[in-house]
Amino acid sequence: MKKLHIVIIFSLLIGCSSTNENNTSDIENEEINEVIQFTKGLTKSSSEYVANWNKLISEISNDDETLLFFSINPDNVRWTSPERTALFYQFGKSENTSTSFVINLLVQEENVNSVEFFSPVVNDDISSQRTKLFFLVLIAMADDSLDKDGRESVLSKLGLYDNVSLPEQIGGSLTLNGVRYIIEPLVDNGLLIGLNFYTTEVNN
Repeated sequence: MKKLHIVIIFSLLIGCSSTNENNTSDIENEEINEVIQFTKGLTKSSSEYVANWNKLISEISNDDETLLFFSINPDNVRWTSPERTALFYQFGKSENTSTSFVINLLVQEENVNSVEFFSPVVNDDISSQRTKLFFLVLIAMADDSLDKDGRESVLSKLGLYDNVSLPEQIGGSLTLNGVRYIIEPLVDNGLLIGLNFYTTEVNN
């Protein structure tokens, strides 16, 4: 029963199946159905990454609430140390929740060469939709040559939609078009509490 419970909960958190179409957010529908114009942020300066991220979000939604949640406020992006090798940003601070989505931009030679993203695992439809959209945006920011199917394929090859019996089995790694993608589970006392998603430029 415990193993089956893990599979069901993970499916609820991460899956965005056709049976939940009525609950799917407007921004997710637009990301899935629309052809959008954007430029990637990986290998660019941190200011370009943030600007390109916000441009992409504005392309896929006109909803003010969605734009506020998913956009990066440049004024709130902070260096994590005096060495200025990583920038930190937390999404959804205005919601006053105990869990939040966090992005770290790792800078090398003034360009973002790697991104670390943390997504909390919370048992509700909105969080699962936000998680998937964040992951799709991160893939787009890493490789603007991929279309909708290509971005979905990355998530599939990373094992995001696989049925697993243990939370430690979630995720995987993939290198495509000079970018390495990694999804890792964050497990505490046998419970899945979050997912880490990494995108990194690799030398061909």
